Amino acid sequence: MALYAYRHVVANERTCYWLLHRLKWPNGVRCPRCESPQVWRMDDRGRCDYRCKACRYHFSLLTGTALQGTRLPLTKWVLAVALFKVGISSHALARELQVSQRIAWRLLTRFRQVLRQNSLLRKLRGAVEVDDTYIGGRHKGKRGRGATHKTVVLGLRTRRGHVRSLVVPCLKTREVRALLERHVAKGARLYTDEFRPYRKARRWGFRHRRIKHLERFARGQTHTQGIEGYWGHLKPTLVARHRAVHPHYLPGYLAEADYKHNLPQGTDFIREMLGQLLEPMACLPFK
Repeated sequence: MALYAYRHVVANERTCYWLLHRLKWPNGVRCPRCESPQVWRMDDRGRCDYRCKACRYHFSLLTGTALQGTRLPLTKWVLAVALFKVGISSHALARELQVSQRIAWRLLTRFRQVLRQNSLLRKLRGAVEVDDTYIGGRHKGKRGRGATHKTVVLGLRTRRGHVRSLVVPCLKTREVRALLERHVAKGARLYTDEFRPYRKARRWGFRHRRIKHLERFARGQTHTQGIEGYWGHLKPTLVARHRAVHPHYLPGYLAEADYKHNLPQGTDFIREMLGQLLEPMACLPFK
């Protein structure tokens, strides 16, 4: 759905509340502790609190979610998600929501935390392209692999188009092996270039094909053009929208870019994002 379809939601706090209510409990309210559907309802100023009849647990719509403890109106959360869809900086978001830049930054950071937490749950399978890149500002000295003052990022892309970008401390063999074993299923076919840390992939339980870029960029199905094309899209986007990203926060920005790239065409981004924000998560409540 387009942003215009949510114009009535962001204009009314009660409408926004019941939209989130339907997203979290499409089949009726359940206790987040014991999953019992037997609950008491207690209305308070248009919102509902609940108490479980089985375990006596007192909870609300936002209990245990990324929105727990927020003092912002829910309409601003929904509007922030809508603007996050098209891409926005914290300063621009602060102006649109009429909040401080600190609050806008925390909103965007929370969105990226949720996306990062949910994007690493499943291992990639099938044919997977593997490549690395360096992200950071321009500096004198070496460029490409081994460049200083830049952050190393390892990219994984299935031939179906699913992308996962991971910040790594270095490109030593043990680091590459640990990441591949954590994020790629055993038996998957890896496509890489001739870089030395990738050469032992067969010993780690993967099928492996390499392409020597000094000679050619593709040999039949053996290539890394998919993930290299993704780097060509990712880097200009980061520079144009954010100018610079601190290495500590880069994983969140990568998770955002990966999620938007992986989302199937025609999917309602706002509804999907709100659904993820309402899922239980082990993190500090928003303040």
